Amino acid sequence: MAKKRKGIFTRIVEGKERSEDYARKTLPSNRWALGWDLIKTNFGKNVKINLLTFLFVFPLFVLFYFRGIYLQAQAFGSVFSMNIGIAYPSYPSQNLIGVAERITFNTDVLFYLLLFVFTFLMSVGLSGGFYVMRNMVWTEGVFVVSDFWSGIKKNYGIVLRSTLLYVFFLAIILLTVDFSNILIAENSSVKWLFIILKIVGYILVAVLTIAFLFSITLGVTYKLSFFDLIKNSSILSIGLLPINAFFVVLAILPFGLLLLEETSIFFSLGLILVIFLSLSVFMLIWTNYSQWVFDEIINDKVAGAKKNRGIYKKGDVKETEQFVYKKSIFTTRPIKPITDTDVEIAILPENYSREDLLRLQESKDNMIKDSEQYAEEHLKELSDKESIDKFMGTESNKKDKK
Repeated sequence: MAKKRKGIFTRIVEGKERSEDYARKTLPSNRWALGWDLIKTNFGKNVKINLLTFLFVFPLFVLFYFRGIYLQAQAFGSVFSMNIGIAYPSYPSQNLIGVAERITFNTDVLFYLLLFVFTFLMSVGLSGGFYVMRNMVWTEGVFVVSDFWSGIKKNYGIVLRSTLLYVFFLAIILLTVDFSNILIAENSSVKWLFIILKIVGYILVAVLTIAFLFSITLGVTYKLSFFDLIKNSSILSIGLLPINAFFVVLAILPFGLLLLEETSIFFSLGLILVIFLSLSVFMLIWTNYSQWVFDEIINDKVAGAKKNRGIYKKGDVKETEQFVYKKSIFTTRPIKPITDTDVEIAILPENYSREDLLRLQESKDNMIKDSEQYAEEHLKELSDKESIDKFMGTESNKKDKK
């Protein structure tokens, strides 16, 4: 049947007609292409995901902002930031050693206590946002709002526990770093030891952050116990540390403008990006990268897991068709041609007796037995590799290529 040609107006709206092979070649064939395609063709959905996630992460940004304001206020109100002159008392410099570091330490103690409270709200946004982004990376049909709430229902518990554990260890490590800064400022006799402790602390924060991100993407992809989730995320974070660090830096680039001066126009642009796009881009990059890691390391070991979801691998269609073709051949029962049978078929006379019926039944049984024997012998032959190649015609093809 001839293919019906589209009208002029339809071709203008939908573009030129392309063959199925051309359309297939335009599909993303790797994770880099998929990530760019999802940013380019799903801009509206990315904005919606960002706004929904930002709604629950916004208190966390407010907390960080007030921490900075509080530290500035403490610095301006302290003696080490004032000019020595008329109406200002003079303080010996040795009395000011470690004051700024102690202010930071006391502020961070309060900060992390409040962070535990905000964690319950932040986990709502993370569980919904990462779930929707997983579906987008799998190129499934996405309804942002309904899928966002489905992600909360399915994953809030596991994301909350991971976030609480992350914040707990983060608070311990960074408060240890703050305390090390106090001892370094006070010229401790083992100053070098606390410098090393600070370096180790920052490395642990990096590894802990990567493990936390993996725990979220693992939690929204697989059904795991909390212990297995923490174990697997820790292994992935340490085992792939260099490449993990690269993708974490790549994912947080949209937040880079927030590091500039608050009076800068670029800082204001950074705030706009955070509200509308930065969070979704961060989740997209990390989810897309995580799915690549799962394909390479995990999915082959998980029964029923699908690899390369969302991307098109060249040759997939032909290989699938060849596999189905071979499977249909070797699962079909070999049938002996009727012209090759050696069994004599009884013919009933017009006036047949009981003996004639018995003879007919015996010939039928012999024919069935002969057919089963034929099938069994040929199945054994086809199980041999050389016989399979000969049967498929691939043996002659190999000789022709040589």
